[in-house]
Amino acid sequence: MSEASVYLIQIQEMSDALEGVIADVPSARFNQRPGPHLNPIGWNYFHVLRVWEVDVNWICRGQNRNEDAWHRGGFTERTGYDPDGKGSLGIGDGYGYSEDDVDAVQIDSALLSEYQKLLLADTVTYLRNADDDEMQRHVPTVFDPYQTESVAGQLRHLIAHSYEHVGEMHYAMGILGWSDPSYPGIRG
Repeated sequence: MSEASVYLIQIQEMSDALEGVIADVPSARFNQRPGPHLNPIGWNYFHVLRVWEVDVNWICRGQNRNEDAWHRGGFTERTGYDPDGKGSLGIGDGYGYSEDDVDAVQIDSALLSEYQKLLLADTVTYLRNADDDEMQRHVPTVFDPYQTESVAGQLRHLIAHSYEHVGEMHYAMGILGWSDPSYPGIRG
């Protein structure tokens, strides 16, 4: 099994975990903050997807930002939210967002789910055509163009980062009143 195939399996599982988190969140609660200065489930989902876009489409694939899944899918027009120029790097991935910036991300879960499907399709196509040499190719990082990381390292970042936020979304759900069926005290 190639290294790219291993990452493909891990990213497909990560994508399933993201879908599993948001599947039962009512739209009225999706963009609700679970407490002061805590990020809504919807914002976390948006952030994970934007980082996925950066890690795979921009960094690994070298795609122009205007040709990424967000822009190809017309999500600025469809959601009413333009991530361009936002955040600490101006790339709208959630890093460096202020409280007001977080509150401005009021995107319907169905549209974000559609965006996720485009990202997954892009990633599947890329990884099915990648060999072990591609996984070791070094690419500039988003934070410092003079610092490089292997494609495999970028993919590991994507997977680890996404699971961190899956945990955060579960935590937010608990604060908002969802019970955790895995907790021993819950019978169901």
